[in-house]
Amino acid sequence: MYKVIVADDEPFMLEGWRTMIDWQGCGYELCGTATDGEEALELISHVNPDLVVTDIQMPVLDGLGLIRTMREELNYDSQIVIVTGYSEFGYAQQAIRYRVNEYVLKPLVPEEIHELLKNLIIPLDTQRQEIETRYAEERNEAAEMLDTFTDAGGVIEEADLEKMTSRAKQFLALIEAGDVNRIDRAVDDMLQEMRESRAARGWTQSAVRYVHGELLRRYGIIGADQTLLQKRTWHHTESWFHGELKQLFRQIAETFASSAQADPGSGGLVAEAVQYLKEHYRTKIKLQQLANHIHVNAAYLGQQFKREMGISFSEYVHRLRIEEARRMLRRTNMKISDIAFELGYHDAEYFTEKFKALTGELPSLYKNNNQG
Repeated sequence: MYKVIVADDEPFMLEGWRTMIDWQGCGYELCGTATDGEEALELISHVNPDLVVTDIQMPVLDGLGLIRTMREELNYDSQIVIVTGYSEFGYAQQAIRYRVNEYVLKPLVPEEIHELLKNLIIPLDTQRQEIETRYAEERNEAAEMLDTFTDAGGVIEEADLEKMTSRAKQFLALIEAGDVNRIDRAVDDMLQEMRESRAARGWTQSAVRYVHGELLRRYGIIGADQTLLQKRTWHHTESWFHGELKQLFRQIAETFASSAQADPGSGGLVAEAVQYLKEHYRTKIKLQQLANHIHVNAAYLGQQFKREMGISFSEYVHRLRIEEARRMLRRTNMKISDIAFELGYHDAEYFTEKFKALTGELPSLYKNNNQG
């Protein structure tokens, strides 16, 4: 699923985007709405959407201001769709230089929007593939450096490999923990080693490159802005001695901290598990299968999932399924038994039991009360 946010100051339009568009059927997840540009920027910082749909005329910060900020100041490569009335269409064309992908003219026509969303899948797939390829190259390069680091004579020095691995793991742990004071001390210690030993420069540089590659993977999991990972600081060793590496690590630690605060399950393996479940909840999935997919112990994953999400793995799957069942009951004429089967329940009675437990009413009653 590709993540979407919509910005529009008209309540009627926002309601239309929420209820008239079959986001999931087109391959998207509507992750939030905003009523002005500044509110949209705040939402973007938390969601990191693949697609932003925005009206032009909005208070506080209009649509063009929002797009300009995204492209020029925040370096977001999200796909963008502008929504506008006929009288504003010429004005909307000014946004071409900000790489706007499509224009939508009011009022909304669901069939046209669905066609547009499906057409955008191609550039979104291409963009995602490019990002994944870049991440893979960075990770492979970093891993190769760990595996093949040698001294000037071409002989692997186990002591240096151990120092490099230890230092890299230390930085990653401190960054994810948000321990700014210890990050500062660890960087100072590493720089001191670099000053004292020519040989230390090699393995410390490799350690930082390894940290960079691993953070690329972890940033992808939490959906964070990649700007910090594109800074030249990573490759300019001399800038480290002027405090730039220390500052970079601090900023990254703050990113992880804010991500964890915004969503208890937004960091590390639990976030990866949640993303996988959102994409596969319709299938019959077991904790062991998920653990195998992300290469962790099943018991440990179950414990971490319950601690961070507040509910068990199986309960989370049920909630995803029942939320989708509510949408299908509202918008389709499918039989309850067919909906149950579609969502991975092979027993309609069990589906009914879980639906009532989570919503407080039977699916048949919910359907009668919520269909137009």
